[in-house]
Amino acid sequence: MSSQRNALSDFEADLQSPGDPISATTSLPIDLESDRVSRVVFLTDPGGLAAEQYKILRRRLCGLKSDGGIVLLTSPAPSDGKTLTSVNLAFSLAELGHSTCLVDLDFRAPGILDTLRYRSEAPDVLDILQGRARISEAIRRVQGRPLCLLGIQAGDPTSSFQFDRERLASFLLRLRAAFAWVILDLAPAIPFSDVSEVLPNVDGALMVVRAGKTKKSLVGPSLEVLASKLWGVVLNDAVVSGDSSYGYYRDKQVDDRRRKLKADTRKSGEFPQNRSFHSACFHAVRQNKSDLDSHCSESAG
Repeated sequence: MSSQRNALSDFEADLQSPGDPISATTSLPIDLESDRVSRVVFLTDPGGLAAEQYKILRRRLCGLKSDGGIVLLTSPAPSDGKTLTSVNLAFSLAELGHSTCLVDLDFRAPGILDTLRYRSEAPDVLDILQGRARISEAIRRVQGRPLCLLGIQAGDPTSSFQFDRERLASFLLRLRAAFAWVILDLAPAIPFSDVSEVLPNVDGALMVVRAGKTKKSLVGPSLEVLASKLWGVVLNDAVVSGDSSYGYYRDKQVDDRRRKLKADTRKSGEFPQNRSFHSACFHAVRQNKSDLDSHCSESAG
């Protein structure tokens, strides 16, 4: 606990730096409520198996770039779990004392604020990129953690957000100067151009796919979009055993917790849709694509 308090104190001191575009006085602290339907495991069950899985992903990420960086998360299609992965990864990095900023750049279907069950009247990322607000006016700091949030209040699924490339590059550079890790949640890599537009400004990218759901036909084109910036693939909902190439896997404990949650919530009718225990596997960049394909779906179902 002492090391966590010291890391948090150092983080807050950095925010107070006169030359930093983010200050402790304008980076308002917020309390995120933990409830039984939250999918943020570091709020609901920080000592559980799911949290341990994200810690292993964190270790792999820090092994790739020990000094931090800007990481883009995307997926071949919607509902593959990229937003939940982004949120829990950011919490995992912050838990270890890394100053982290979680940024929603999915302009069509932003999900970070909904995942965190947090809303405010503050300016958002769109306001920053359109020149209507400064970073210091929009950013919020999670109470008790070296973690900041920059969300999008509402997206527009019918149109493409046209942002100035230089303004975007400046925005990301300023965040990188203030934080060890900047986690970006992007739209799916296909068919949108957003990932290609942001990719030159990041250090690396993770692609999130869902076992048995993501279409095989989308995996190859998505990997081509990310190209040399791809650091690895996170495989959601994978049941894996006895394979050392995987970082972590689902076991009986997760299945027991899933059954218990269903039993506890069925009576009240509050069982959350798309509840995920995020059993995931991390593939190195050199992972054989045919092996990844074996976990994907032939159809859109």
